[in-house]
Amino acid sequence: MSLEDEFGLAADRYSEIESVLEEAQLQVSDDAWRWNGGDVLPSAGGPGSFGEPLPGADGDNSYYFRVGRTLRPEGASGAVAGLEPMSSYFDEKGWKYGTRESGTKSEVRADTGDGWWLTYTVRDNGQYSLVVYSELYWTNDAGELRLAIGKRDVTPFPEESVPGEHEPFPTWSDPVQP
Repeated sequence: MSLEDEFGLAADRYSEIESVLEEAQLQVSDDAWRWNGGDVLPSAGGPGSFGEPLPGADGDNSYYFRVGRTLRPEGASGAVAGLEPMSSYFDEKGWKYGTRESGTKSEVRADTGDGWWLTYTVRDNGQYSLVVYSELYWTNDAGELRLAIGKRDVTPFPEESVPGEHEPFPTWSDPVQP
């Protein structure tokens, strides 16, 4: 598969993960959420990634996407009850999920069964976060794919946005930056 074809697949996968994030965010709030960094660049895959490991996958031949946002809802206390909107959503979707408490946070994690993992965390300080991870994807060269995306991605990510607003994925025809 050519680098251009892999770039196109990455664009499709980015669009999918942003849709998963948006739907989950709306279960909690349609207010503006703070960004945890940019979303467009995939991460190197390999051992330790979410999902079933791909036999032989490493940081050179696989990648995954991760998108995350944080929110400080009015009156948030970090109580375990703050997980309820997301737990109910996971139930409604029929996804496998589990909860855990540790120190100053509680979280619920779900496996959608079709290549996505969501983690929703509530913290005692009132900061809540939602992170979506993709499964691993094969690539001929993870570094080259990241460069192909990164050198065309000149749009700075926003500090915050409402659900559904995200960085546009660059197009193959966008100018390559030095």
